[in-house]
Amino acid sequence: MPKHVLLVRGGALGRNTGIGGAHHNLVSSLQNGDVRGWMTQEPCEYPLRKRRNPLSRLYKRWFSHPKRVEKILKKKHPFSAIHITDQEQAHLIPQETSVPVVVTVHDLFHLYPEQIHLAGETIDVGEQKPGWFRRKDLEKLRQGLARADLLVCDSQATLSACQKHYPQVKAVCVPLGLDFKKFVPREQSEVELIGPASTLSKGCHLLIVGSHAPRKRLNFISRIVGELDEGIKQDIHIHHVGNNSCPYGGPSASSYAESSNVQNWVSHGGDVSSEALMQLRFASEALLFPSASEGFGYPPLESMACGTPVLCSDLPSHNELMPDQTCIRADDIEAWKEAILSVHSNWKRRTKNDTNHVWPNPRSGLMEFASRFDQKRYCLRMAEVYDSLESD
Repeated sequence: MPKHVLLVRGGALGRNTGIGGAHHNLVSSLQNGDVRGWMTQEPCEYPLRKRRNPLSRLYKRWFSHPKRVEKILKKKHPFSAIHITDQEQAHLIPQETSVPVVVTVHDLFHLYPEQIHLAGETIDVGEQKPGWFRRKDLEKLRQGLARADLLVCDSQATLSACQKHYPQVKAVCVPLGLDFKKFVPREQSEVELIGPASTLSKGCHLLIVGSHAPRKRLNFISRIVGELDEGIKQDIHIHHVGNNSCPYGGPSASSYAESSNVQNWVSHGGDVSSEALMQLRFASEALLFPSASEGFGYPPLESMACGTPVLCSDLPSHNELMPDQTCIRADDIEAWKEAILSVHSNWKRRTKNDTNHVWPNPRSGLMEFASRFDQKRYCLRMAEVYDSLESD
């Protein structure tokens, strides 16, 4: 009989966020019996309501939800493991439990913020001056991670950070996976177009997926595109899927584009459906991912799985994901310009006889490379991780 793992997180996240996507993939894999010897039922989480009173949300996060986790554990159903699928929920680890606890750590940016200097800018990685409630929250998260039996890290870069800050807690690296059946390229003529992809005019369409946190460097892309020749700039259309506002305050992503005189910048928000985002990947010439710091980086992997080229900054975690010698130095403005100009040149040559927007052909080499991160491999590793809890 399969053993049961209790999956726990706080507010439920959609599939289009990196953390939310990783959580949903694991839930599906366990429920479908893909993690050998292990299964789960419904994860322990609660719906996020946009208009919830901040104090009410805090009460649920600090008090009612932790009690709910403890109540579930006290039921007769025997759990062989607890898995907190996001380090931002580590406060949910019970103070006392005989059930071993695993925490997936995507990054430690919020718990241990820093500043990075790139291309003449000082970039905040994590919130530098959190308020009183957030400081208390972060303290609870750090204490929770210290109580864990095992930390599962998405990348070697995140593993190194965990070993630095939590040397007393065992930690392993298990890269995230993708269900590649969902990313198989389709012919444009065979797809019923929805969302942004249904209204694209002829142009060099470039995609950005992610939040407007400073470390994502959307202002850097605005700056680069804004300095291109006017004719080329008119050809380029930037599509941003993610929150337009900065989580720590400050100008929105679209206002940066406006101040850089980038006219063809569209912020689609974070509520784009999975299918609409998939079509936008197929329709784009490349994904832009200039982050200053990442724990893993789902968007580059997802784009490669579609056969879509990726312009990606040269970070340790990205070098674990990307083919050798393909990342761009994060502080090299001219290299980024040249990379975007190369994409534009390829687009212009490919579409010189077209009057409407035509999807580019998927790059089979990228798809083959990305297949190293198949969800099946992730499931095999997670089975080993869960099994190891019983032998420790």
